[in-house]
Amino acid sequence: METENNSTTEQIKEIITEVVKENLTTEAEMLEEGIVEFTTAGDYINSAYFALSAVEDIDTAIISKEAEKRIKRIKRKSIKIIDICITEMYDELFDTDEDD
Repeated sequence: METENNSTTEQIKEIITEVVKENLTTEAEMLEEGIVEFTTAGDYINSAYFALSAVEDIDTAIISKEAEKRIKRIKRKSIKIIDICITEMYDELFDTDEDD
């Protein structure tokens, strides 16, 4: 039984090693090719919106006070993310020079 566990453990280690090597190779290739993936303001807004949607219909009357605080925190942070990203997008679109 123990040799079976050792064999399984070794297989898992080999798989993890392969996955790590593949990820490192992919990252190295991306750096060589100059590919950089950025998170856009739209991505942040979408994520914040999905977070709001996920907690919107939770009945706070049937959950603990701690969970209720967590939901309020998620809502507050999501709204702040949306506000910041919309403000940045607005400023980019309607760039006003103070010199004018």
